Amino acid sequence: MTVMKDGVSLAHIGDTVTAIAERLEEHREVQQTILAVLNELLAANRAQSEMLADILAAASEEAGPSPVAQALEALAARVQQMDANQTSLIALVAELPGAVGRQFETSLKDWSTAATTQH
Repeated sequence: MTVMKDGVSLAHIGDTVTAIAERLEEHREVQQTILAVLNELLAANRAQSEMLADILAAASEEAGPSPVAQALEALAARVQQMDANQTSLIALVAELPGAVGRQFETSLKDWSTAATTQH
């Protein structure tokens, strides 16, 4: 076993880095699953928006003003806002793996610097 001046085992550091890398991979897989679920929700929301647009078009063909058409327009606007919100959320979730990786690198550098300066 190789030992540095400060007594820290290189093997221990390697094991620690490997364990952290495995945990990061697990987190990445969870984030990918979350992203897939959010994409499915977005697809379902888009399908609902299309159905609402069809219903609204059919309701709008009635003679005279229709309270149903107005209600459907309001509902369609809310669904479109939900769609935009989910799209933003998916974009943020898609950035998580990179952000986690950058944070890991920063933490590892900080740890390495702290370990070096202590000894």
